[in-house]
Amino acid sequence: METVDAVDLELLIARISAGDRLALSLLHAALAGRLYAVARRVLRSHECAQEIVCDVFIHVWQRSADYDASRGTVVGWLCMAARNRAIDRLRSHRRHIAHKPYDADPEWEMAEPPHAALVQFQEGISVHAAMSILSPLRQQLLALAFFDELTHEQIADRVALPLGTVKSHLRRALRSMRGSLGACRPVELECLAAPP
Repeated sequence: METVDAVDLELLIARISAGDRLALSLLHAALAGRLYAVARRVLRSHECAQEIVCDVFIHVWQRSADYDASRGTVVGWLCMAARNRAIDRLRSHRRHIAHKPYDADPEWEMAEPPHAALVQFQEGISVHAAMSILSPLRQQLLALAFFDELTHEQIADRVALPLGTVKSHLRRALRSMRGSLGACRPVELECLAAPP
């Protein structure tokens, strides 16, 4: 993969500040692997590291205007964001474990059973993993269709592609995700007790 220089990354951040989703996809393609490595070193969990990467790119989308080139590079800014989020996740997990045993907390009775929460968490991870193997264009089209709830015609106007091309990309993206998600199985609860 071609490396992206610091100037290009700063231009991508400026485009993201202006609401350019394609720039966000390009930034993700350029830096997701590096951010994943940072988070994985702290958390030692593939799934949690993937979630941290998603969190960082959501942060970039929402707060890209906060980037200040005089304080460091885009890579440094995002790696620090990934590291800080990973450390926060680790601390939060440790506090939760040390807080109270399951049986001692009456609020657990009202909450969702732990197994159901685990399945829901895994399904979210599976969707992120299935999305990550799609091309940036297909990711963008799915986001416009499902998150922004745009019609095919509106998407075609937004991305300046023919309607048939948009429909074809969406159909193939959904088929790919269906295949990826069909292959996923929930992790058995026994593996939670085993050390990583």
